[in-house]
Amino acid sequence: MPIVETTINAQTKHYLREEQLARMLLSMEFDEKYMVQVFNFFTDVPLQDVERFMAKYGISCSALRAYYEKYVKDYYRNPGLEEMLSVA
Repeated sequence: MPIVETTINAQTKHYLREEQLARMLLSMEFDEKYMVQVFNFFTDVPLQDVERFMAKYGISCSALRAYYEKYVKDYYRNPGLEEMLSVA
């Protein structure tokens, strides 16, 4: 069962599957077509679900932190996520 798909795709025109999001995060790819979903992932998904998503798709804290810092942080900061990623 998808962990974050419902949350990231709320109020969006294009549907982004979890597997696609995981590939984007791991390859450091940012597709403007899915900008809202990416921002939703980093700001609206509960941290425990972010952790489960990372475990399910083999995404390390350092990889997620790098993506967040490159594409998201300047627009939508998430102090809770920053704290979670800095601990690991």
